[in-house]
Amino acid sequence: MAKSDSGIHPVFATAAAIILVAAIIGGYLWATYKPPVHIGQITSLSTYPIHRELSTGSALGGLEGQKDIYDEEIVLANIRIQSNTRLPLFLHDMWADVTLADDTVERSNAASTNDYRAVFVAYPTLVPRQTTPMPRDITMTPGQVVEGQLIFHYPISAQQWDQRKDFKIYVQFINQKDLVLDEKPGAK
Repeated sequence: MAKSDSGIHPVFATAAAIILVAAIIGGYLWATYKPPVHIGQITSLSTYPIHRELSTGSALGGLEGQKDIYDEEIVLANIRIQSNTRLPLFLHDMWADVTLADDTVERSNAASTNDYRAVFVAYPTLVPRQTTPMPRDITMTPGQVVEGQLIFHYPISAQQWDQRKDFKIYVQFINQKDLVLDEKPGAK
């Protein structure tokens, strides 16, 4: 075994240098790492397709017109958000984007408090799926967990929803980055 002029074996000197560099990099990463200020998840997602066919009929004495077809999709999403910061977080608003098969993106703002209630009046078959609505314009205390339901409305068919490429919910905070909750079809 050959020793260097300092009397330290080259393998030990190399190992010591690697350990020292790893400790410096690890210390830097530990000192500069900042966890996200908020985390969240979509806990459940369900849809309610609406399909209507309206026609003018022949009551006017003219020719019977073609049927007008209206397709809509109501999306109910239950979400959970947790504050991971030592400061208050100001939760402001929520919206969602659905990316369709042809790469077009449809955006829907989450139903307001009044609209949230009106959805269950207009569609009583949805009442069993109703939970607590997600509050808006609240201050989350450090470590607080907030859960609630959001309702979105899209002028698309059930088939378009089923063939979507992506669905993302955006939760907007004042003075912080938006929290993005991503639900890719079949990714469970």
